[in-house]
Amino acid sequence: MEKKLCLAAAFTCFFLMRLLPASAAAASPTYFSYSLDPVSASGEELVRLNVTAYKTEETAAGFRLKIHYDEDKLDFISTETSGAVKSGTMQTSADSGLISSVYVCNTENGSAPRLSGTIASFLFQVAADAPTGNTALTVSADQICDYDGDSLEADNTEAKLNLKIQRSLSSEARLTELTPSAGSLEPEFAPSVRNYILKVGSDVGSVDFQTGAAGGGSVRVSRKTLNGAGKETQIAVTVTSEDRTQNAQYLITVERAAKDAAGSSITEGKAAGGGPGPSRETESAAREASGGNRSGPGSGSKSSPGFAAGGAGESASGSGGDTRQSEALQAAGDRTLILVGDRMPTFLTGMLLAVLCALVGILLSLWLPIRRKQD
Repeated sequence: MEKKLCLAAAFTCFFLMRLLPASAAAASPTYFSYSLDPVSASGEELVRLNVTAYKTEETAAGFRLKIHYDEDKLDFISTETSGAVKSGTMQTSADSGLISSVYVCNTENGSAPRLSGTIASFLFQVAADAPTGNTALTVSADQICDYDGDSLEADNTEAKLNLKIQRSLSSEARLTELTPSAGSLEPEFAPSVRNYILKVGSDVGSVDFQTGAAGGGSVRVSRKTLNGAGKETQIAVTVTSEDRTQNAQYLITVERAAKDAAGSSITEGKAAGGGPGPSRETESAAREASGGNRSGPGSGSKSSPGFAAGGAGESASGSGGDTRQSEALQAAGDRTLILVGDRMPTFLTGMLLAVLCALVGILLSLWLPIRRKQD
């Protein structure tokens, strides 16, 4: 029984010893990680490939970084390193889409500096004519060793990063359309012309504009409400380029027509032949003709010169007197009274009220003293 227990214990120890190397291998640390900033860019924009170091039990005193990229889409510019890496040496070379960068720590310090955070950045520029789509950058680290030169096992030593290349944003600031909702621009719209005059009627209180911008730019109109009739309004239309780097302004001066003046409430008509109005002698002749018609034979009715609307005279019925009266009226001309809106003019109403008030005041001033004497 004891022999069986000893054999079981020995077998267990042997099995555990066999597992230790495998566990140690599986627990290899990750020394570096990689990222792009930004992950999407357009022509001539800069992109950084950042290398980040993790704090590990064993410090990497030397390593080599390799980056594969498409040189038809990306141009390698330079390498930037952190202060810890600058204490050692990093030699970088680039050729035919491959970057190789070797780091060896400074041995004069007696130990390797601890690396952490972003230790190196590789700067690229997107080619101006690069087609849109994705392009891959493959980065890896190898030959990782400690200060004594012994190799260090590491996980995740290689990564593939995708950069999305977008269409370049336009820097053009220009209008392609400017159409008002009322009136027409003077001169006719052209993208190169920046100042316009727009004439509208007095009843137009606001103006909208239909606009268009070149290269995907944006447009802003300063206002649409107009100043009062007979006044000018300045409206500015500003166009901004798609990449927000350029601006252009178009200025429209809106001239709003003045309202028509109101007509006079009372006018005098001219004579039938287009001459001046009737004289005193002509009016007297008309009155005499009217009086003769009252006393003339063959007619018991009375007639008087009528007031005509629109210049047409009215008269009472009669025989011979009517003819004489008509002739006198034709010689005298027509006097026309026009009441605007079928009502008495305001100034006449005011005059009548003033006269009435004056009469009431006079009567009261005469009546009150008499009343006091009677009392």
